[in-house]
Amino acid sequence: MDERSNSFGYWLRRRRKALDLTQDALAQKVSCSQAAIKKIEAEERRPSRGLAQRLAEQLAIPAQERAAFLQAARALRTSDRLPLDESPIEALTAAAASDGLAFAGEQKSPFVGRHNEYGQLLGLIARLTAGSGQVVLIEGEAGIGKSRLMHEVARYARQRALPTLVTTCYEIERAIAYQPVIDLATQACEATSETRLRRITPILLAEIAALVPAMAARLVERVPLSADFPEARQARLFHALGQLLDALAQDRQLIVMIDDIQWADDASLQFLHFLARQMAGRPLLLACAYRDEELDDNERLASLVERLRREPHTRHMALTRFGPGDTEMLIERLNDPKLSAPDLAVRLHRETDGNPFFLWSIMHSLSEGDCAVGEAGSLPLPDGLRDSVRRRLARVPHEDRPLLDLAAVLGRRFDFETLLALTREPEERFLHAIESLVKRRLLREDQEGGFYDFSHEKVREVVYRDIGIARRVLLHRAVAEMLEQHPTSKAHELDARLAEHYERANVWPKALRYLGLAADHSQKLFAMRESLQWFDRAVALLLAHPEAATQAQQLALYERRGVARAQAGQTEGAVADFQQAIDAARALGEHEQARDVLIQLGMAYRRADAYEQAIVCLDEALKVSLAMGDERHAADTLYHLGTVAWSNGRNDLAISYHQQAVDICERLVLTDLVAVQAFHGRGEAYFANAEPAAAIASFSRSLDLARGIGDKSYESENLMMIGWACTGHMGLADYQRALSHFDAALVIARAADLQWHLGPTLIGRAHVQVALGKFGAAWADLNEALPRLETLRLVRYQIMAHDALGCLFLDLNRPEQALPHYERGLRVALDAGITYWRPRLQANLAIAQLRLDIPCDRAALQAAHQYAQDHSEAWLTLRCLEVLAELALANGDVDGCITHADQLLALATRGDMRALVGQAHRLRGLAWLAVNAFESARNELTLAVTLAEQTGRGRLAWECHDALARVAAAVGDGAGKSNSEARARTIAEQIVKDLGGSGLTSNLTSAP
Repeated sequence: MDERSNSFGYWLRRRRKALDLTQDALAQKVSCSQAAIKKIEAEERRPSRGLAQRLAEQLAIPAQERAAFLQAARALRTSDRLPLDESPIEALTAAAASDGLAFAGEQKSPFVGRHNEYGQLLGLIARLTAGSGQVVLIEGEAGIGKSRLMHEVARYARQRALPTLVTTCYEIERAIAYQPVIDLATQACEATSETRLRRITPILLAEIAALVPAMAARLVERVPLSADFPEARQARLFHALGQLLDALAQDRQLIVMIDDIQWADDASLQFLHFLARQMAGRPLLLACAYRDEELDDNERLASLVERLRREPHTRHMALTRFGPGDTEMLIERLNDPKLSAPDLAVRLHRETDGNPFFLWSIMHSLSEGDCAVGEAGSLPLPDGLRDSVRRRLARVPHEDRPLLDLAAVLGRRFDFETLLALTREPEERFLHAIESLVKRRLLREDQEGGFYDFSHEKVREVVYRDIGIARRVLLHRAVAEMLEQHPTSKAHELDARLAEHYERANVWPKALRYLGLAADHSQKLFAMRESLQWFDRAVALLLAHPEAATQAQQLALYERRGVARAQAGQTEGAVADFQQAIDAARALGEHEQARDVLIQLGMAYRRADAYEQAIVCLDEALKVSLAMGDERHAADTLYHLGTVAWSNGRNDLAISYHQQAVDICERLVLTDLVAVQAFHGRGEAYFANAEPAAAIASFSRSLDLARGIGDKSYESENLMMIGWACTGHMGLADYQRALSHFDAALVIARAADLQWHLGPTLIGRAHVQVALGKFGAAWADLNEALPRLETLRLVRYQIMAHDALGCLFLDLNRPEQALPHYERGLRVALDAGITYWRPRLQANLAIAQLRLDIPCDRAALQAAHQYAQDHSEAWLTLRCLEVLAELALANGDVDGCITHADQLLALATRGDMRALVGQAHRLRGLAWLAVNAFESARNELTLAVTLAEQTGRGRLAWECHDALARVAAAVGDGAGKSNSEARARTIAEQIVKDLGGSGLTSNLTSAP
């Protein structure tokens, strides 16, 4: 069989004829030109992604074969396995297929002057086989040859069948979130087999599909994505994209090249930084090119470059201008008689200073006969880059210039069909014009993607600036209307492109609409900087042209920007936007909408830990709901009030708010999210008040409701909180039940990649493992949790993680290692102005200081205890009482120790908190031991050790056995002493055994 029988064009022609379709008929069905079908069948071009999808539909490609069809259409896989219809077909006589690796305009100048850099890059590709990646930063001025160098390296890699992804950033797209990342991911999706894709977890595939239409088209079913906070969703997306690249590479060398990153959006730059930091375990070459003159004015680019250059696997490659020898070699290799003037190379180099783009522009003019070397040897040398380009543009035939202008207005690469539709020229005339522009090297054709683009961004820039203002406005309007009526872009970029074109076309209402839609799309992708850029442009347009929107639309715009600002942590700006929206809603008599914005304002204050302002807003929203008789919204607002109060350590208020919310839900028999939140909130209030059994009942009710509505986030969170209520230091000391619930919560959180839940769930499980003496496992959990929380900037949970690490070291009798974690936790809490967890940290800090013989701040501890009592934070009061008892005993105040131990015993007994009941008995026993009341001491310590062994609390049991040995020694009970010492030693030895491989050490040799 002829090799063309394996080509996509051959297969397409056979399929079309089997369906009895002419080229013109098929072209009409797929909304393209007959010439486009003709070129595709002759293997002279590839269909665009959109055209390939339309061809699949009109040619009735079965669903199970569609992915292979689309890959073959894009030259990502040969079409030899596509089924051919058994119908006669004449022999093909078209010219041989073009090289799919070549860029359009492969008639480029010879590749000279960059062989050193080219060799370095090839050497880095060879080194990827060792399994470790490299980042290369290619820096240089415009026209210096960065793109050409990357193209040659990409061609080398493709010729060796290495997976290679290449994209370019465009200035006009710098506000479109993830644009270059989407392009890379789309290429990766189309080049990755179905088998490899299915190895990526479903939640990560769904995350990719939310960003990349090509992935969405391949997924029959998608798991729902959780409504997580921005940092968590972005972290999950980056992890998913990394998995996609791994699936494509299949342990081979992978080449990723991104040109002009000075025009990349902020979200894409963040992904590049993430990917660069993951290179150690990936055989990946990441090459990024940028203009060095942008570093002074582009803070984001400069910051990225600075951070990347600090990475050990980053190479910096600064391209310099050509030397005289390079210019001479270029002329020699062109071997053009028109470039044979004496000393031409010397004069060219002197006048252009070795800029490759200048050189090529002038040499092209000489070669094409556009100009000639004068008799005196003078050259038509430009004063600058624009003059060089304009000299070339002046030779473009008058009838072809409108097409070039229109292409410049489109702003980036464009496909055949889009440009043809806009010109409204006869097809043959259009083909002649575009082929002429390609031959003149003003445009280039990407045969693999089916797109056209300018040969250099500077060419497009000059063409665009030379268009008259009035004509430019009309062209942008025509482009916008065509894109709106016949969208060719994917959803992720269509709104942004329409916003750009309508704004430049002075069509303000539509520009405002699409600016808002582009902002919303970026916000859904959690690209908050890009979202705010779109919103800011929309507001600026609105201020300049208030007639572009109704009052209701203006209100909605400020509210939407307020939400985005709040998510991005810009509290002051969010408050201003929400307040303006509230004022506008009230002026319009929209009291319900004003209430809803008040709730948004309250939650913005809560995110900023401005709790008093949050309560004022939510209180006002509650009054509005009650006045309107809207009990459902009242219950929702009460829940938010409760969470604000709880977050601020005002559990007394939280209890009241959550109970009111639950009462409304039960009266209305609500089973929706409002009810899920109400019962969950009441559970948190009970938990904070040291009533774990009641908390578990509320969490279990919320869990059932969450499962009823399919809310995985609340299902995981309720399981986690039941786990916390079963811990020993804050709950029932039912450790096995706690572990089972934490494990179940983690399964859901990992499957759904619920970043918000992973941290506190891991911390809770670590507390249980410490209690059971499984220090190595606890250490692993905490070392996973803390970096994750720091990356996500979750301050509240960072505080908890430091506390848990301190407790781990305290239980190992390593107070010197515990102390820095408590100090760090308190410092983080104080810097953030957060009272949450602070009393517990203050108490634990005092214990660490006590065991290191460092004077502690007893007044601060007393204040923390008083605060916890005043605000019904019984869960924190418990730890304060433990530590106050220890301090009293250390200071010889036996009565004070017994008083605090009795208070601890009463509070722990009320909540059936058995580990803490045991701790109270231990403290009482130590107090009696201190005054030589040995029988009382033995009784108390025996009760304590019994509870410790029943619950499995290893450290408590060790402390009790150690104390019982001292009691036995004091009364002359040698056997009892030996027995207690042996049991304490067994516990200590088991702990040491469990520490194996963790890097931790224990000091459980004597009483603390």
